[in-house]
Amino acid sequence: MKQLAIIDDDPEIRKLLDQYLTKNGFEVDAFNDGESFLEANETKFSLVILDIGLPGIDGLEVCRRIRQNSNIPIIMLTAASDDLDRILGLELGSDDYMGKPFNPRELLARIKALLRRAEVKEENVDNNIVMNYAARSAFIAGNQLDLTGTEFDLLLVFHKQIGVVLSRDEIGELLHGRRVDPLDRSIDTIVSRLRHKLSDHFEGEIIQSVRGKGYVLLLKN
Repeated sequence: MKQLAIIDDDPEIRKLLDQYLTKNGFEVDAFNDGESFLEANETKFSLVILDIGLPGIDGLEVCRRIRQNSNIPIIMLTAASDDLDRILGLELGSDDYMGKPFNPRELLARIKALLRRAEVKEENVDNNIVMNYAARSAFIAGNQLDLTGTEFDLLLVFHKQIGVVLSRDEIGELLHGRRVDPLDRSIDTIVSRLRHKLSDHFEGEIIQSVRGKGYVLLLKN
């Protein structure tokens, strides 16, 4: 049984999610602040649901500290209008986000989607990049890339369609199972993060922007 961590200072949200997710087959540990979670054994959790507006250490700092040691999937909860917080969360390594108030059924669907991607079996993609699905890791010339969960998923999306231009909506569907709002820059943020990490291993930008269409991964076979 998968164990989830809920980090939120709102007791009603903690109780709601604890009951709902437990009813749907998960074990749940709830924390009312980031400090208590960081003092716990993080390795036992399969996914973290993390509120940004925590007392003391806020959710962004908790996310940053988690990413220092782990690629565990993270879903951040934000106020619906906090676009900057969502972008900062993605830059720090969160995998997905939901605005408050949210539908627990939609949250459950996103949890299951992230957990499914974390359990894909090992597969070699090509001679340039080797991806280990089980370990959720990628290697270039024997060097492991330091990728977050969403960066790994995005690399996988691009790598299965080398040379194909993917729109922001297509990337959103493949990553999160939904189209993105025209004003939502989260896809661009994730692409920029991945592009930067790949730039150390290739000459030039291998993820290129195509004006008005989207992004494309270009690799020599």
